[in-house]
Amino acid sequence: MFTRVFRILFMFCCLTVCAQPGRAQVTIPDSVNTVFPAGLRLESENFTGTVWVERLVTIENGEQAVAVGNVTFPPKSRSNWHTHPAGQTLVVLDGVGYYQQRGEPVRVLRKGQTVQCPPDVSHWHGAANDRWFVQMAMTSEHPQGRVQWGEAVTDAEYRAGIPVERAENDSMQNLAARYRHLATIASLAAQGKLEALQPALGDALDAGLTVNECREALTHLYAYAGFPRSIRSLRTLMATLEERRERGIDDPTGPDAGAIAEHQPKYARGKRVLEELIGRPLEGRSDYGDFAPAMDVFLKEHLFADLFERDVLSYRDREIVTISILASLGGVTPMLRGHLGIARNLGMTDAQLRNVLKIIGITAGAAAGEAALEVLENGASGG
Repeated sequence: MFTRVFRILFMFCCLTVCAQPGRAQVTIPDSVNTVFPAGLRLESENFTGTVWVERLVTIENGEQAVAVGNVTFPPKSRSNWHTHPAGQTLVVLDGVGYYQQRGEPVRVLRKGQTVQCPPDVSHWHGAANDRWFVQMAMTSEHPQGRVQWGEAVTDAEYRAGIPVERAENDSMQNLAARYRHLATIASLAAQGKLEALQPALGDALDAGLTVNECREALTHLYAYAGFPRSIRSLRTLMATLEERRERGIDDPTGPDAGAIAEHQPKYARGKRVLEELIGRPLEGRSDYGDFAPAMDVFLKEHLFADLFERDVLSYRDREIVTISILASLGGVTPMLRGHLGIARNLGMTDAQLRNVLKIIGITAGAAAGEAALEVLENGASGG
């Protein structure tokens, strides 16, 4: 046991040359979730700035053991250029960071993302300009060593990541605003709160949603909340547009739905769309589909072919609308859980979904919002 502990401590020490005194002490703020213990605070010639390193475990795998460690970078800190003879896998545990392979643009890494560093490919990684960054690294042992260090990353090389991050942030903020407006109008329409729906539609149009996108969201509504709610909401949109025209506002109509290439029977097309949404092939019918075969046909041919194939809204947009409707209606937890799973399968993050469900707490009441958040936190599946 002593030998094993000594070996681990020795590997820690090999990550650094002597600590450099005289620098301002940096501490990890409580808002940063390192997940595992932060480990040893290091200042090394192999890094620009301070880092914390924690060796977690060595996974024995024949002759090629895999070392698993945790590295925490303060803002602006980064590794030197380096290679891994056997490659490395990175998992982002918290924060925002940059990653670059030699000759390629800087990539922005965010919580939950992974990176596969190929063997012998020069690269660097570290924290974003004003964000902490926590990574878990899995590195295979190799006769040439786990890492071969190179020169420091210059300020110019590092700062190339800043405009990339800003552009992504702008895009994410625009997307968050879009989801917020879709969730708001879908929730209010599902509940029949038409007096609140009219100004919400005006806000959505002001934020850049087109007339056709709003119209499509309210049309999509009928599949989950019924024709009466959908029709009354569409009439509310008509009144909103008329009132805005009287004020001299000419809202862009936006593209119409494109033509659908009917290369397959409608049932097969709907089945294919549903398989894309849930991320797995479908075998047979559901229990209610066996009990009521007509319902299975209506779902496949109409909901997932006629509606979901219309390209005015993306699959993600439609899931935002659907989730907001179901969360607002209540009493349909299995369906809400399923559509939250679909949203995850489509690449939406839990943070994005939480923001959507927080809207439900405003539009449908705190109880509805908390119930929906509980469904998300307790797990969602695409089944």
